[in-house]
Amino acid sequence: MLALVRPWRAVLVAVMALAAVLPASLAPPAEAAGRPSGPLVPDSGFYVGAYTKHVDGYGRERAQTAMEDLESRLGRRLHLNHHFYAWADVFPSWREPWDIEHDRIPMISWNGENTDSIARGDWDGMIAARAQAVAMLNVPVFIRWFWEMDGNKKQHYISAPPSYVKAWRHIHDIFRAAGATNAVWVWCPNASAIADGKAMAYYPGNEYVDWTCGDGYNFAPNRPGDKWESFAEVYDGFYAKATRMGKPIMIGEFGALERNPGEKEQWLRGARDWIVQHPAVAAVVYFNADSTTNDVYFDWRVDTSPSSFEGFRYLFTGQAPVAPKTVAPKPAVSAPAEATTPTTAARAARPRGTASPAAASAPATPVVTGVATAEQPTGSAGGKGPSHRLTWVLELLRQLDAAAVEV
Repeated sequence: MLALVRPWRAVLVAVMALAAVLPASLAPPAEAAGRPSGPLVPDSGFYVGAYTKHVDGYGRERAQTAMEDLESRLGRRLHLNHHFYAWADVFPSWREPWDIEHDRIPMISWNGENTDSIARGDWDGMIAARAQAVAMLNVPVFIRWFWEMDGNKKQHYISAPPSYVKAWRHIHDIFRAAGATNAVWVWCPNASAIADGKAMAYYPGNEYVDWTCGDGYNFAPNRPGDKWESFAEVYDGFYAKATRMGKPIMIGEFGALERNPGEKEQWLRGARDWIVQHPAVAAVVYFNADSTTNDVYFDWRVDTSPSSFEGFRYLFTGQAPVAPKTVAPKPAVSAPAEATTPTTAARAARPRGTASPAAASAPATPVVTGVATAEQPTGSAGGKGPSHRLTWVLELLRQLDAAAVEV
């Protein structure tokens, strides 16, 4: 019997042949081929989430019922649950631990305040308390601070774009110093403001942003003067500019209204088809609520008709998101005493804040260790491990290199 070690040329041929017949599930997914990496970025597919308001209003029981009812009708969990907080609201509240317990990623949309007062440190005690509480969640959470900062509704908070940038960086630095490495920072102007370049004056810088985001709606036919726009028409210009920033992309808020029968369903189906053709988009978050602006009523809810609900369900078709492997954050130290108001002089100078959609105050949040699932593993934002395909090939090379073949 003669033992021969295969030459490397033959080994490589064997590897290439065997790799060619690997199951498609082990190959790098086409959807994620053009997607920048970053914390909480799925290796494939995209997250689907929503802000969901109960038909009868706010409060813990109503909010939980609304989400449970939506998921029951869908027959699945949402990947992401969206919550709104006013500047001085306490968070995390009951919402984030509840999401974690039910295998959802929480997204905290935290409204702003006078940016000059934030940048000069008037609110540091409150910010540090929020940071410590977020760190104690011990799992990744999206934080979307002061979204749509470019819009007219929020300009009274911002003396100038550099003031906004300073305030963002100041908050970010406090979170980092507090050990809240599980905070994943989402910068989210209006989609149209990224498309026309107006938003870039508010960009905090690559070191301070994890995800780029845009909000955009099809306001027709309810808003006077607006034409009906497809999802592509709302987001094409945004995507072209946002991809230049080298960050994973989130659609932070989007929605459509009923017009002719079946049109809202087709709008939502078109949204899903557009998303899968634009791989940098790694998460989409629907605004599943009604609202009134300038005395005009808008019903964005996913179930305004049976067909529109099926359009929303269609967003979940295709490859499910595969969440990245993560690394647990450093344990947080005890939270400092909270200062919920700034100095007297600063308080007198700042404009009055606005109310949050999630108006109900919540009790103190317990420490939660997180629940691991196939789609959302426990841990904070961190690096990815090698793919299954690469691991398989490397192991095969190791075995072939060491093996002797008897002839």
